[in-house]
Amino acid sequence: MLKLISLLIIVCIAFGSFLPDEKKSIGTYIPDIPLEIHTGKVLRIKEFAGGKVIIINPIYTRCSSACPLMTEGLKRAIKDLMNDIKVISLSFDPRDSIEDLKRFARHQSLPENWVVAKSEQVDSLLKSIDFRYRYDKSLEEFEHPNLYVVITPSGKISRYIYGVNPKVRDIKLSVLEAKRESSKLSPVEGFFLRCFRYDPDRGDYQIDWFFVFDVLGGLLTFLVVPALVWGRSTYRSLHDFIVKKS
Repeated sequence: MLKLISLLIIVCIAFGSFLPDEKKSIGTYIPDIPLEIHTGKVLRIKEFAGGKVIIINPIYTRCSSACPLMTEGLKRAIKDLMNDIKVISLSFDPRDSIEDLKRFARHQSLPENWVVAKSEQVDSLLKSIDFRYRYDKSLEEFEHPNLYVVITPSGKISRYIYGVNPKVRDIKLSVLEAKRESSKLSPVEGFFLRCFRYDPDRGDYQIDWFFVFDVLGGLLTFLVVPALVWGRSTYRSLHDFIVKKS
């Protein structure tokens, strides 16, 4: 039992050392590097983004566990956001060829707003998002954090989302946060975003109960005070009517 606990502690420490330093990364810009995408085209990141929010998911095509799961998880989470975002599954494996990218895209049945890409300048991009990994020669696999990086239309790092199965709510909120940099949110979108706050310790969005209770208190005041005034006026009118009749 002690050996198992010790092993888990070591794994957690090792994984933790790969996590990005959000305090240094959030708000900084990524380099606009050229991407070789699975269709054979070469596009720079901003050209591909076309003024939309980007989600970057670092992967490698030979991965048989986390990377396909991250891809499937993100596909589920962005079903209602197809018109607002672009997605890049970015390979950090120098062995990956265009054929490997094509095979990964085909196997994952990716939508049109999603590309699998590689780049000779990938290291500069990975450094900008503070993405670190290690190759295990014995397993012939990479050890890496499972994450998605949300980028604003201007190329600024806005949010990190962790895990292989992101919550629809977290993805939607992070996209709204990034989207408001270049376009005005609708009243519904703005109110929805305001009802939550990002918790860096948990790595997800939590309901902002202080704001919710403030709104409920305001609504209660708005509804109750007029009702009391109306009720008092009605009572007086009824009282005067009864007095006159008697």
